[in-house]
Amino acid sequence: MESAVGLLVREVEADTDALGTFAGEVDRTGGPLETAILKARLGLTATGEKLGLASEGSIGGDSMLPVMVDEEIVVFVNVEDDYEVWESFRSHEIIARSACVTEIDDLDAFLVSADFPNHGLIVRPADGSHSLVHKGIHDFDTLKCLVSDVSRASSDSRVIIETDLRAHHCPSRRENIEAAASKLANRLRALCPTCSTPGWGVVRVNRGLPCRWCATETRLVREQVFGCAACTEEQAQWAAITDSADPQWCERCNP
Repeated sequence: MESAVGLLVREVEADTDALGTFAGEVDRTGGPLETAILKARLGLTATGEKLGLASEGSIGGDSMLPVMVDEEIVVFVNVEDDYEVWESFRSHEIIARSACVTEIDDLDAFLVSADFPNHGLIVRPADGSHSLVHKGIHDFDTLKCLVSDVSRASSDSRVIIETDLRAHHCPSRRENIEAAASKLANRLRALCPTCSTPGWGVVRVNRGLPCRWCATETRLVREQVFGCAACTEEQAQWAAITDSADPQWCERCNP
């Protein structure tokens, strides 16, 4: 951010776990964007600064493919001028592993797939108890001891071992956050043509690219609408690579 837009970023201690945790002790009640904005505002409240940055990730199964997907949002909040700018990045390049084991199970194959110890792990009871959740594990001997301890304390002797998805323990997630932050930095360099506020960029798309045969509007994107985070200025730009849609996408020609 400093080299791209002249912002010096410093880390702030804030209780972001109150907004939700990956291990499940606290459920996230808001959406990713809302939560990222709340995180940034927590930091601003703690420091009294006027400009804040925060990220929020959502990691789970892809709805279209049998793989995991990481969706990261990075938000910039300006409380003095009262506006927010954000960008997102979506990637399948994420290590997020989980296994249910007992203390006598061989963990070697799982640890290789989890990229341990490069990626940290969490150990918790499989019975859903949150009283014995251990995070940030990067040492094999510590892992074995904790699996044994939690297994003996668990009501069914089973233990969940899973990737610690907090960014400081998850290098693959950090790369995706960096990509989202890079997109945000580029957006902050773009100024509104009317009021010169940083953050000019796409705010929505307009669908309705007409069918090549019958001119019926399809669901394909026709335009990108660029907008300002602070004022009402918007400009629509043609986004489709052609001026009409293939009839295969038309509900009239291909119902």
